[in-house]
Amino acid sequence: MSFADQLQRFGLLLPQGRATVVLAGTPDEIGRVYETVDAALRQRPGYRLVLAAAAEDLSELRRRYPHELVLPLPYPAGAGLWRRRLEAILVIGPARLNAQFGKAGVLDSNEPMTAGTVATMLPPRDLPARPVSTSTFLIDLLGGSSIASLADLKTRLGNPRTIVCLGNGPSSEDPRLSDHRDAALFRVNWNWRGRGWMTEPAVVFTADPDLPGSGRRPIITFPTAAIGRPILMRHTRAMRPPSAGYIFLDAFDPTLADLSGPMIPTNGALMIAVAAAVGAERIVIAGMDLYQHPHGRYPGDATAFDGYSREHSAEIDLALMRTALGGFKGEKIILSDNLRAALQTPG
Repeated sequence: MSFADQLQRFGLLLPQGRATVVLAGTPDEIGRVYETVDAALRQRPGYRLVLAAAAEDLSELRRRYPHELVLPLPYPAGAGLWRRRLEAILVIGPARLNAQFGKAGVLDSNEPMTAGTVATMLPPRDLPARPVSTSTFLIDLLGGSSIASLADLKTRLGNPRTIVCLGNGPSSEDPRLSDHRDAALFRVNWNWRGRGWMTEPAVVFTADPDLPGSGRRPIITFPTAAIGRPILMRHTRAMRPPSAGYIFLDAFDPTLADLSGPMIPTNGALMIAVAAAVGAERIVIAGMDLYQHPHGRYPGDATAFDGYSREHSAEIDLALMRTALGGFKGEKIILSDNLRAALQTPG
């Protein structure tokens, strides 16, 4: 368990700002009711899900549910503060965890439950979200550099002739990509690091708080300033400012996608929209497998839970990619079979 995990067991360093549902237990206990709780939260947008487990189970849960927030269970003495800091509206788990959470208790996950009954315990979120500062003064002062237009991005990239767009599905390691190693490389999030395959992107599209590596710094692109600014502040405090530049896509005029609602395109779909708008001669797309690849969610890992997270959907992604690629006049090479087939199906 990391030092940060230890502090979180005391109720410190916890993510705040959103009403939360906690699903607690062992990986098997969580797995039995995960889909039910996930379906309930799709009926109640605005709630965050936290998976909570003992220290020895954290690594497995983080591997199995890479798009969820996984935290250690609190120490019993700090359970009240832990719940308050997380704004935990509901804790779901086996009854044995009542001793962990004291009087507040848990909804017993061993009892029959449906998505509908869980949703009825969560009032609709009609309160405005807490405002998030979008000021970038400190980020820019300490080494950041804002990119506010497609023209600026194209110049920073050196007017590339070919852009390779890699999602994180198994087809992101298609051997045919070796023919395009000199292209401008766009990647999604940071979980491709350590696999030794196309690991020096020019641009990374992300909404994850992971720090960039200590080597080459790519341009970092976020869907919105509200998402990106707190993450860049963390990068800056760790002395890893976005020196190559950063982008908040909701600042682009005209906008490339609707980023104002509770559900927005994934970073992979936004990556393709940006690549098409930059206006290269060729776009090569791989790793965009729509969570339907027979080898699983990621290359070399068939255990991660597949499917779109609650803030995204295949319908939204495909609509954006059809529009973006439909307006692109250059050559399109799509190495993701599922995506190619889906784009050929009328939306």
